[in-house]
Amino acid sequence: MVTIINGKWIADLSTMTCKNINTKMVVEFEKFGRTYRGRIRDMPIELMSQWTIQKHVERMVQEAITEAEKVFLKALVESYFHS
Repeated sequence: MVTIINGKWIADLSTMTCKNINTKMVVEFEKFGRTYRGRIRDMPIELMSQWTIQKHVERMVQEAITEAEKVFLKALVESYFHS
């Protein structure tokens, strides 16, 4: 299992996920062409409730996924160099 902590995200390459330690949101990744694409696998009801009353909820979701993707891809690259 390769787990890398970067700020508020924990990338777990064995489960192909990235978890935010503050919000408890989990983003999972799947191979998409030559890269990986993230999508929300789990989001606490409390966070979902907070976000749905915001004007820019779609942007907030996309920003969270983008943050997770950056951490996950960095962890993936680092794992290749250390293996």
